[in-house]
Order: sequence, then structure tokens, then C-alpha cells
Amino acid sequence: MTKKTKKIETILIGTSLTEASDTVVRGGMNLARSIGAKAHLVHAYSPPMTYSGSPFVGEIPLTEVMKAERASLQRRIDSQIERLGVQRSELAGVYLNVGPAHRLLIETAQAIHADLMVVGATEAPRLSRVFGSTADRVVRKASCPVLVVRGELPMPPRRVLLPVDLSPLSADAYEIGLGVMAQINGSMASPERVPEVEAFFVVVEPEGRVAEPEVPMVSENGAANDELRQFMTAHGKVSESSALHVAARVETGFVDTAILDRIEQWGPDLVILGTHGRGGFERFLLGSVASTVVRDGWTNVLVIPPIQASAARQMAAPPVEVHAVA
Repeated sequence: MTKKTKKIETILIGTSLTEASDTVVRGGMNLARSIGAKAHLVHAYSPPMTYSGSPFVGEIPLTEVMKAERASLQRRIDSQIERLGVQRSELAGVYLNVGPAHRLLIETAQAIHADLMVVGATEAPRLSRVFGSTADRVVRKASCPVLVVRGELPMPPRRVLLPVDLSPLSADAYEIGLGVMAQINGSMASPERVPEVEAFFVVVEPEGRVAEPEVPMVSENGAANDELRQFMTAHGKVSESSALHVAARVETGFVDTAILDRIEQWGPDLVILGTHGRGGFERFLLGSVASTVVRDGWTNVLVIPPIQASAARQMAAPPVEVHAVA
């Protein structure tokens, strides 16, 4: 693998401990098993609160309340692990920590040097479209690829969609995405099928949204096909040693709408795309294709953060202490 396509060896899986998160944990564990990666499980929770919103300080000491809370959560983790048929020996770490879920996921991933995070995409409250759901916040702040699970993810996936915009950031995401697929496909002792992989490029309509400054504009689909194939040749070397074949597809329209329409038409098990890593007010004004696909795509999405941003975050991140469950 190239420097960009680092082998995935450590996976962090976020769980809410509910049956709704079983699909997330199952998908993360199946991925870890298929590529021989170490799996870690993390759950974030809030401290007990009074009706007034203050920490519980009634007749029972807060420390005792916290112990009881953690013991209850431990039982729920054990229950989830048991019903999913996960062996304790398959888990390199299990963590229970107090705090917002997105922050704990990111901090724990940094502490254990995770190569990939697995989170769930649940139906979020209306305000999450402005402030972002847990999955959306993790995607925007993560320093490693994030797999957002919406449904069952077969190993290897049957169909994989790789939207690209021909920019340098998209090239990085494309190479890393192919590297992940090559690792999955190459790890299968006798794969029953080779995934169908499609590189998907959308030519922005002249009357449509303003294109990103770093995204090349192509006026005709014929020229766009040539541009896409040149892009694939330049950045697809990682797949040469695997059995993967990548098809090219070009359409015209709005980028996010076209991707969502292609997901609906083709039904991929997995979408792999990069993100510009926007946040805050900039994200609210400009939007984010990755955020839109994560929120509305109705399939599993692997989001690749910018390489430079990932390196900067890892260098700037202070040491984080995480508490493993015994």
C-alpha cells in the first residue's frame, strides 16, 4: 500500500447499547474480522442529573450513584456483546466515558490511534440539520476515516460507489477508498464475489450551484469522461494488485442530488467519498456534499477526511486519557 493507503489495523466502534445500534456494532465487527483489525467498543453517557439540571447530590453520595450507573451500563454492554455473538477475545478494548458522544468518539480514537471509526446514522431531531447529528459532527472533526452505518454491510460489499470531483482532495479520498476496498477484498480467503466499483463524476450544470474553486469545470460529458478516466488512471494504481475493476460514470446536474439519485437507482452497499472538513457557520452557508449523503443517502457511507487536515489534527491533539472497562 502507498503512504496514503495506510492499512487499517485498529477500529473504534461507537454504540448506544440499544438494539438500534446492533447493526452498527455488527457492521464494525464484521469489518474488523474480515481484515484482521483490532476492534474497540466505546459508549458515551451523561452523569445522573436532578430535575433542576444539576448533578445528583441527594441522600446517596454521587460516587455511589456513578458506580451504580457504570455497573448498569456494564451489564448492557455485556448483553449487547452476548446477543451479537461477539467473543470478549475479539475486543481489544471496551470504554465507558462521560461526555458528548461525538467528542468522546474523537478523543478515544486519538488515544488508541484508531485507523477507522464506525458510527451509526439515526434519525436526528430537527435541529441536527443546523448543528449536526453525532455522525455528522464526527465526520467533520475526525482525523481518520469514518464509516457511517445505516444498514447491514456485507463483506465484501457487493456494490461500491466512489463519487469524485477531480480535485486533489478527491484524489486522496479516491486512493484511500480503493486501498480500503483492496484490503477488504484481498483479505477474503476465497471471496464469493468481486465488488462492483463505480467512480462517479457529476458535471455541474451552468445554471446550477457555484462550483468549488478547486473543482475543475468540464463543459461536455464527452470531455468529462476523458477527464474522469485520466483521473482514475492517475490515482487507481493502488487497485492494480487486487481483483478490483472500477467503472466510470458521468452525469450532469447538482452534485449532491445526482449522488443521492445514483444511490437510489444503483443501490450500493457502500459509498466512499471525501470531505472538505468544513464546520460551523461556513458549513451552514456552503453546505457539504458529505454531510448531505450521510444524512439522506440511506446507505452505508465511508467518509475520508483530508490528509493534511488529519495530520494537523493528530499533531495538535493533546494526550487523552480513556478509561477501559475491566
